[in-house]
Amino acid sequence: MKQLFFIFILFLVALTSCNDDDNTLLMAETGTVLDYAGTGGCGIVIELDNGTVIQPLYYPEGFIFTEGQRVLVEYTKLKKVMNACEEGTPCEISYVEELSCAPYVDLYFENYDSLARDPVHMHEAYLDGDCLYFKLSYGGGCQEHTITLARLHSVNDDDKVPVFEIRHDANDDLCEAWFTREFRFNISGLREEGISKFTLATKLINGEVYNKTFELN
Repeated sequence: MKQLFFIFILFLVALTSCNDDDNTLLMAETGTVLDYAGTGGCGIVIELDNGTVIQPLYYPEGFIFTEGQRVLVEYTKLKKVMNACEEGTPCEISYVEELSCAPYVDLYFENYDSLARDPVHMHEAYLDGDCLYFKLSYGGGCQEHTITLARLHSVNDDDKVPVFEIRHDANDDLCEAWFTREFRFNISGLREEGISKFTLATKLINGEVYNKTFELN
């Protein structure tokens, strides 16, 4: 009887191990970070280059995911986790590496008004290597919001201190939920142009204009 009981326990352990293996298959992929804050109960998801979309529920402490960021991740799918977000499969990321931050767009005289300038609340902004980091908030919850960093070129394009502007498109969202998002944009090209400083500007919710000049080391 004891032997049969022992065999039964071994069977249960083996069965559990097989189920655990289904959830612990480690995969490594590259992809692009998308921020769906305010959309269907979602937040950050990663669109992998193989077409799969995953949602990182657990990841290394201290890493900041931001819209448009290119990353390398090692992850396992959490098959037994129920998730309100329909945009991606829940997963646990054991390793993540930033490959690059998001690119900015160039605006010239002819397309200066092509991106909306809806106001935001600015929390902070700073340089982190070749990336410009900023954290901001806005109201909404009924429409998808787009945040873009735009470089404003003058007519002669001879600005010694280029101006970058945060462009926010709220898509006429009248809802009042409050969302906070973080962004990282690649400004490495400025050093290649020999530029030593630039200005960041954006329209604020209180009616003022945020304006800060950064020096490149």
